[in-house]
Amino acid sequence: MPELAQWLEIEQELDVPVTMRDGVKLSADIYRPKKGGPYPVLLMRTPYNKSDAQTMNYAHPSWYARHGYIVVIQDTRGRWRSEGEFQPYEKEADDGYDTVEWAASLPNALPKVGMYGFSYVGAVQWLAAVNRPPHLTCIVPGMIGSDAYQGKAYRNGAFALALSQSWVLFAAQDTALRRNRLDWAAELGAQYAGIHSVYRKLPLTALPDAVKETAPYYFEWFDHPTRDDYWTQLSLREQYERVQVPALHIGGWYDIFVDGTIDNFNGVRQHGGTAVARGHQYLLIEPWFHMPWSRYVGELDFGEEASNRIDALQIEWFDYWLKGEHSNRFEQQPAVQYFEMGSNRWRVSENWPVPGTKATPYFLRSTERANSINGDGVLSLTAPAAEPPDVYVYHPSIAVPALGGRSGAVPDLTPMGPKNQLPVEIRNDVLVYTSAKLERELVIAGEITIELYAATSAEDTDFVAKLVDVYPDGRAYNIAEGIIRASYRYGLDRREAVPPGEVLTYSFSLGPTAYAFKPGHAIRLDVTSSLFPTFDRNPNKLVNPGQATEADFVTATQTIYHDKERPSKVWLPVVQR
Repeated sequence: MPELAQWLEIEQELDVPVTMRDGVKLSADIYRPKKGGPYPVLLMRTPYNKSDAQTMNYAHPSWYARHGYIVVIQDTRGRWRSEGEFQPYEKEADDGYDTVEWAASLPNALPKVGMYGFSYVGAVQWLAAVNRPPHLTCIVPGMIGSDAYQGKAYRNGAFALALSQSWVLFAAQDTALRRNRLDWAAELGAQYAGIHSVYRKLPLTALPDAVKETAPYYFEWFDHPTRDDYWTQLSLREQYERVQVPALHIGGWYDIFVDGTIDNFNGVRQHGGTAVARGHQYLLIEPWFHMPWSRYVGELDFGEEASNRIDALQIEWFDYWLKGEHSNRFEQQPAVQYFEMGSNRWRVSENWPVPGTKATPYFLRSTERANSINGDGVLSLTAPAAEPPDVYVYHPSIAVPALGGRSGAVPDLTPMGPKNQLPVEIRNDVLVYTSAKLERELVIAGEITIELYAATSAEDTDFVAKLVDVYPDGRAYNIAEGIIRASYRYGLDRREAVPPGEVLTYSFSLGPTAYAFKPGHAIRLDVTSSLFPTFDRNPNKLVNPGQATEADFVTATQTIYHDKERPSKVWLPVVQR
């Protein structure tokens, strides 16, 4: 870090118009050193107000400029000071290309452009990259997935309610103000402030007219409940071969997009359009949720090593790629750096998944019933023989709430991070399977999957599984969770009713993680049928999620089998050390 006296003095130019290929003008702020140069360019394109520049997680643009960069922060199309209409992601590829090339031609600019930002701002980097502007040199996309459908709007058929509604109500307020509809903005603001009651309102499309006028795309999402062309045309996973630039992927173990972040790293590494792209993908995974980034996540402190040092890392990255400066981190260290929770230490690997892990089955067991922590559910390395199944009842009017977990994007509005699960584990509609206390540390690193043999009395329903670390004093903190809508059991492109009472196998992911269970702790798996409001409540009927009402609610009796022929189990990627 340079001494303050060595920092460059900067100047700024606000609301600079940038003309896109169709004549629409987008507004940008430029921060640049007053003297010297030429300097490479850093670009952030944001729908969240260029004056803010995502400073909840990053240093102010002037900080980056003082390190010898021309920094451009632009409002995306239809947002804040920019012209045009906002349709999420629709024009970002072309607008990104045009803005990169404009930025490279700025006075005193070294014609090399790097992009940074997280969430939507990470997505626009990828959309620009697949359009291959000649002067885009590298990117740093943070907290963003690989698919517009899976892991974003939906997950295995379940609608990502908390993320979607909170984002729409926030984003729509700027659109209302741009149209000079202060009444709409006030209504949207009130809905946003009272979001927890909004989550319960049905049907999910019955939002105020202000939403219909300012965010019509929200209703389109319900018109496409399966993964069809509407979603694939904007998904990165279909376009990895078009990416030609190095990327530093930043993810968080409690971020809703973490699996997609890893997919992007591996996807460009394997299929990128140039040797430079394939050979220079780097992955950094912190223990964070979507925002803000800190050592304090949910109810846990992950220690000093989990503090937010992203700004310094990005300067090192941009210095390496845009200025040609030496970097041990990007020349000599392995491509993957990940935070191992529990031990709270950093680990490195050349690949993800981490080599040398062993997929180890932990079987669901009980002799009487596993309902709640008062039951006798056990998570065991020993396979079951003859055991009775576990039965619970799910009714959507009394859905099991999500305590923490992987949602987005604001922790006081959506369920995020590690939280004590005991308040839901005391419910009889939650099956609880707990291992014996560990005699030695057990470390996992990789994707967690579950193989569930289950029957339901309904024509459709959800199954949820959650991995939990049980502390010696009884506290139980969530590590990862997954959901599957039963009607999507054969694929995301179609729905099929469930034959009531028929035992079917549901295999789904709880997502990736890296975690060290300490001696004296226990491993727990919770199984239930709702994770509300992270995901919408399944009414237990085969209806469109945007049209379901309380009148559609049906009681579902769920039966989970764990015997010799139907051994339900969770697969843990155990690190062999």
